[in-house]
Amino acid sequence: MLELSKCDAVFLSFDEPNADAHFSRVQELLPNAMRVHGVKGFDAAHRKAGQISNSEHVITIDADNLLTDENFFSGRFDIAPRDRGAVFSFSARNVLNALEYGNGGVKIWPRETLLTLRSHENARRPEAAVDFCWTTPYYQVKHVLSEVHMTATPFQAFRGGFREGVKLNLADGTLAAKAYPNLPTGKAILKHTGAASYERLRIWCSVGMDAPNGDWAILGARLGCVMTALEAFEHRLVSDYEWIDSFWRDKILADWQEDRSRHQAIVDLGKRLNEELELGIADLNPDASRFLKSVYHVKRDFGLRVTV
Repeated sequence: MLELSKCDAVFLSFDEPNADAHFSRVQELLPNAMRVHGVKGFDAAHRKAGQISNSEHVITIDADNLLTDENFFSGRFDIAPRDRGAVFSFSARNVLNALEYGNGGVKIWPRETLLTLRSHENARRPEAAVDFCWTTPYYQVKHVLSEVHMTATPFQAFRGGFREGVKLNLADGTLAAKAYPNLPTGKAILKHTGAASYERLRIWCSVGMDAPNGDWAILGARLGCVMTALEAFEHRLVSDYEWIDSFWRDKILADWQEDRSRHQAIVDLGKRLNEELELGIADLNPDASRFLKSVYHVKRDFGLRVTV
């Protein structure tokens, strides 16, 4: 059993507009929590978290996360001895689209892994350039600890959607089209990423028009998928902060700042995804998105025990 109260906790923030409010919530539950702020790059920020921590295992909380489980951090987490070197990622419920999975969720790391991590901007292997989970021992725990709030501004919403639109074309760090070059791209995505990730991709591309800046997130997800699946986009660029900033400023705002042009782009991208990939995504209005989120519940299969 891992005594969670004895683990150092580190809050990771960069430019998230809701970071201070979410850190205040962390401090209510974890008064000794530390904060890493303004460190550019996923790898660099997590390495810094390891450097300022002292416990064998470290809890990290992303800035767009609002903690919702008040009892978890005073409890114990059951880890088999053989898995003490693994990272455990807990599910988070995204208020944009009701998805519950590891994207943005709370994680428990061996401190040594944080100190030696080589992913994203410092990846030594191409599979680690977009996500650490494909090269690091990793378990997804289907227990929801937090909510993800990633649409406070148009840029935050677009960036989050774009990253997932890109990443959900990959499995084990490899593009679907490269893994299955003889299949139509849409069928390759389903076969390569699996039914769960395929469903997440379709939901990211369809749901959330009821949320503030939700249209920006849907635009990002659809554009990220089109560019990655159909236009040979260099997917590793999603880890480059400067590239994302310039892409947003020089392309996205320049072309789609006006509501009418942005919403037309969303429709056009959706048609292309449906015609060329057969994704079957939908243009849902705010009421339809709101209804879907009220009835959509993720099936959970608890394989790891949480004791509080």
